[in-house]
Amino acid sequence: MLSIRELRDRAVIRPIKRAVEDQLLDLPGVTGVDIGSRTRAGSRLREQVIVVSVARKRPREVLGRDGCVPAELFGIPTDVVEEQAVLQHIHRSWEEPLWWPARTIGSDDGGPGCPLRAVRGGSGLAPCRSVRLEDGEFHRIGTLGVLVAGDAEPMGLTTFDVGCLDDAWSVGDRMAEPESGRVHAELARAALSGRVDAAAVRVVPGLTASPEVGRLGPVTGHARAYPGEPVRKHGFGTGLTDGVVTSVDATIRVDHGAALGVRVLREQIRITTDRPHFCGPGDAGAAVVDPSGRLLGLHVAGADGGAIGYATPIGDVLSELDVRLHPRFQPLGV
Repeated sequence: MLSIRELRDRAVIRPIKRAVEDQLLDLPGVTGVDIGSRTRAGSRLREQVIVVSVARKRPREVLGRDGCVPAELFGIPTDVVEEQAVLQHIHRSWEEPLWWPARTIGSDDGGPGCPLRAVRGGSGLAPCRSVRLEDGEFHRIGTLGVLVAGDAEPMGLTTFDVGCLDDAWSVGDRMAEPESGRVHAELARAALSGRVDAAAVRVVPGLTASPEVGRLGPVTGHARAYPGEPVRKHGFGTGLTDGVVTSVDATIRVDHGAALGVRVLREQIRITTDRPHFCGPGDAGAAVVDPSGRLLGLHVAGADGGAIGYATPIGDVLSELDVRLHPRFQPLGV
């Protein structure tokens, strides 16, 4: 848990970080800019600094004076770490069946190869069209994070990279359960902006929609995340995991492939864990909740082998997609 002094220091650093982050992102190899505790020999110090992530640390003499991260900016020290955020979907060859071994998501799910009886958060989601990569055509699989409401029909949230694949997406694109291959949703709307990477899919009429999220149970509302807060998520890839929010100021560069290129996401939630992993391939779109079951964000990317996760704040997602939590939920604030 951060102390009051550390939180105050971050509040002082925040406007400076925002002012210089584009300058830092232009430096060679820089993958992100954040606010965090300085680390030395693997130990966390209490000093709060601007943390600059790079794909790989290189000697100053190789980078040259203009390519190095300054030791401080407007009096605020910097710290350079090796860290690179990557999107967390699964690719499966288009030649293979979409079916994927069923996860245990809820007590009323069918067995392996059987359709889920209710469309619910924490389950798998795969567009019915393929994505082209360098080595062929593939299915892309991610997570249907949580059920929301848009117009009259229930919708589910996921990430842009899962729901839309590339720049050829259109409203009405069909989505299937990788657990069974059943078509259960259609793309309704999407946003890929400086703060949001998300999409909403409309549940096919006639299917039952559950407000629960996998083993997390029902969502009780939504709220802002804060540093030091324990969180959990349920994703299709790694199931139920827990971690701790370490920042709400993360700006990351994420590669969306040849069609969309590298995009910058600002002021994302950064989550870490002392367990083997918090996230992994297939978790893109998973709902991140606090101990009270309030929805905090939508998982978009991971780093360091899954020990670090990034989530888009849920308030930004709901606003840009013009959706709200399912009517059963009672929002407790944004």
